[in-house]
Amino acid sequence: MSTENKIALISVTKNGKELAFKIKELLNEGDIFITEKLFNESLDNEKCKVINGRLGNLTKDLMETYEVLIFIMATGIVVRSIASHIKNKFEDPAILVIDEKGLNVISLLSGHIGGANEMTNYISSLIGANPVITTATDVNGKASLDMIAKKLNAYIDNFRENVKDVNYSLVNNKDLGIYIDGNYRVDTRGFITIKNINEFHRLNNLDKIIYITNKNVTDINDSRIIKVIPRDIVIGIGCRRNTPYEEIQKALDDLLYKYNIDKKSILKIGSVEVKKDEIGIIELARTLNVDFEIISLEEIKKVEDKFEKSEFVKKSIGVYSVAEPVAYLLSNKNLIVKKHKYKGITFSIGRLDI
Repeated sequence: MSTENKIALISVTKNGKELAFKIKELLNEGDIFITEKLFNESLDNEKCKVINGRLGNLTKDLMETYEVLIFIMATGIVVRSIASHIKNKFEDPAILVIDEKGLNVISLLSGHIGGANEMTNYISSLIGANPVITTATDVNGKASLDMIAKKLNAYIDNFRENVKDVNYSLVNNKDLGIYIDGNYRVDTRGFITIKNINEFHRLNNLDKIIYITNKNVTDINDSRIIKVIPRDIVIGIGCRRNTPYEEIQKALDDLLYKYNIDKKSILKIGSVEVKKDEIGIIELARTLNVDFEIISLEEIKKVEDKFEKSEFVKKSIGVYSVAEPVAYLLSNKNLIVKKHKYKGITFSIGRLDI
């Protein structure tokens, strides 16, 4: 099953179908699925897909294809249809249930990471319904580690175990600290905010400390610390043709060390279009497990006057520079490290505002 939409709306009644159309119009997105019987009884079904056979058989495909599933029917039907296809909270799509009158919107599955809670609140506001959310941190008015990580697109060691432990501590009113290194906008409800890093050793009452930073912190030895690394760093790269991966990797390691940037904070790397098949950069992206984004010559030409120019580079590829304009564009104009040269390799670093 392929689709351009991220949302599926599934209905088994006429009233439910009408509500599905209403929600789709309000969201400006969505594929609507209805029963074959309902399809045959109506004339306005050209924009609907038919549920062939049992709903449970279709549900498996829907859960693998869409990011959000909105079932407009009884909760019991939904539970039975999804039960055998549920994997875990880190992989399952957001699943919502709405009664056919649109009175209640229930966040049924994947409330945090899948975004079901957020979507429940949003749809409820659109149709004037009552949002039903049951996740413990939300009903207690507290933040959660998985939602902090999602907001920051962050890396956390032992993610599942730490999320479970921290969220359990939050809802059971244990003292948890949070230290935010930088201007990250984070929900801190339920946490004790730490203003100074030097306070760590004096805060013996804290069960855990959430440390949010993209820096390569190695000088704090405290077993209570859970490091949350926002993925907000982008790297622009230029190099001579056929520069070995090992040289690019070593040069990048030196650069990150110099500016105290954690390698796990890199979201993506990029270069100019003529480097799209550069083996060393492709291998670097693979090793870092990040996207390698290509910037066109035309895009670079629009901003290249802002940066140092090289006539040699201009004659070689058609633009005056690569690393700086690439990092500038990838970071939405937030360059934090200008061009650095390493034996035929150039880097520049940008940071996304998250």
